[in-house]
Amino acid sequence: MLSRWTIRKKLQIAMVVLGLVIAVLGYSSFRGVYAYKELVATLSSRASEIPLTAELTRAIDDLRVDQEPAQSREILTFAMQETDPSNSYARKPFSDRLQQVREILARYKSRLESSHTDALFLADRSEELETAEKIGELINEIAWRNGQKDLMTHRVARLQQEQDLDQLGELAHQLPNLLTLRMVSFRDEVRIRYRTWIIMAWSSAILAIGMLVGLFVYARSAVVRPFKNLLYGARRVANCDFAYRIHTSSSDEIAELAHAINLSAQSFLAIQKDLKEQVRQRSEEVIRNEQLASVGFLAAGVAHEINNPLAAIAWSAEALEARLHRILHPVMEETLEHSATPTESLAGADLDTLRTYLRRIQDEAFRCKGITERLLDFSRLGTIQRKQQTDMNEIVEDVVDMVRHLGPYRSQKIEVEISDTPAIAWASPQEMTQVVLNLVTNALESLDPDSRSGVVRVKVHHRPEQDQVHLVIEDNGCGMDQEVLKHLFEPFFTRRRDGRGTGLGLPITNRIITDHGGRITPRSDGPGLGSRFEITLPSKLTNDSLYDNQNQLAVA
Repeated sequence: MLSRWTIRKKLQIAMVVLGLVIAVLGYSSFRGVYAYKELVATLSSRASEIPLTAELTRAIDDLRVDQEPAQSREILTFAMQETDPSNSYARKPFSDRLQQVREILARYKSRLESSHTDALFLADRSEELETAEKIGELINEIAWRNGQKDLMTHRVARLQQEQDLDQLGELAHQLPNLLTLRMVSFRDEVRIRYRTWIIMAWSSAILAIGMLVGLFVYARSAVVRPFKNLLYGARRVANCDFAYRIHTSSSDEIAELAHAINLSAQSFLAIQKDLKEQVRQRSEEVIRNEQLASVGFLAAGVAHEINNPLAAIAWSAEALEARLHRILHPVMEETLEHSATPTESLAGADLDTLRTYLRRIQDEAFRCKGITERLLDFSRLGTIQRKQQTDMNEIVEDVVDMVRHLGPYRSQKIEVEISDTPAIAWASPQEMTQVVLNLVTNALESLDPDSRSGVVRVKVHHRPEQDQVHLVIEDNGCGMDQEVLKHLFEPFFTRRRDGRGTGLGLPITNRIITDHGGRITPRSDGPGLGSRFEITLPSKLTNDSLYDNQNQLAVA
């Protein structure tokens, strides 16, 4: 199912996963920040309670201190208060301080109640509130007893008031201790919480890392790797490796693009195959026409060559006919009368001559047969022979033997130097014959027909260490300048002395050598200094020879 998702859907899923990673990390981060904020707020709130507890304790202590010297004055003035109720000298300062303690206690309780409902950490103020309630109750009792008018009752109340003030002081001093104990136990109180948040933070980090790793692996397998395969295949196709096919395991846009590139390469191979076939057909037609022209040229020379053995055959046949007539029809009757066996004597006299004439007729007939067979071998223009192990020594000898007796070249000298061992090349014998014939006839054409010093040298060397056959055809004829060397293998370019020629011999020769995986190199020191053609052919099948077969298989 994943392989059928489009790139857009894959990117959307990647964005969702990335958003989840950001959300998890963000929640963990913000939760930690807000927890820290709440902790700071709680500590700040707790810290604000310390001045209130200190103020409350100090006010209660002042109340207790002021209550001691006031006792004697209150006893002395108690009678006056009985006679004059408006005299409240002793009660008034104590009541003011008591009221001050009430106000401080009220503010302290208000702070505790607000912090008790809002704070997260250190939120338990129940003990402080309970202590504050007890302090409030004691203050109310002290205020009530402070308002007693009866002397005996007042004295008893005063004793009880002293006890209440002592208890009030103890409770007031307990408030800072409670806060201190709460702060000491704060670590134990929040241990579970911060451990929980540490576990959640690590879990969030591990989850985020796992999601990122999963996202990376998924992106690599679903997007990056197919893109790399597509890019690699496109580069190979761009480098003319049209047999390569891009394979993908998905069904997204990348697979569609890879399929389009494969179809383009396959179509190009089909077009290339068709064009190569057309070029091959046209090349065969051009080669056929060139060979027909060469055959016509050779036929003229062969006709002259055949005249000599045919004349010998005709003369021998006439002589043989005369001899047979003499044997079968004796002329001199008198000779026959005096001879006991005239036929045997005549036959014995002409038998050797008869054998000589018959042998001459046979030899000349085989000579004609050899000439016509060489001409027919060259003129077989049907299917080109397949490349095979071809002895270049035999090819050179056959071509030179056929050419050196032609009329226009009889006066020219051809020297042949072949290797002692067979010079085996991986080539088509027919095409190699065409190559050697073109180069040899071109070399002969470049010689001065009026000069007896013209010579054409043909050398064949086998280089087994390099798996090559080296063929050299050189002459001391008219030579070539740089302009001719530059355009030598261009079609229809010719500089023959007689102005004839199609200009296709050397281009065809170059194409044949190149198709065989070889190389032809023309050299000349300048006009009048002769020419030299060096040909290198492989002795074994090369990888280049397999390229067309691979392309054909790829198209199929």
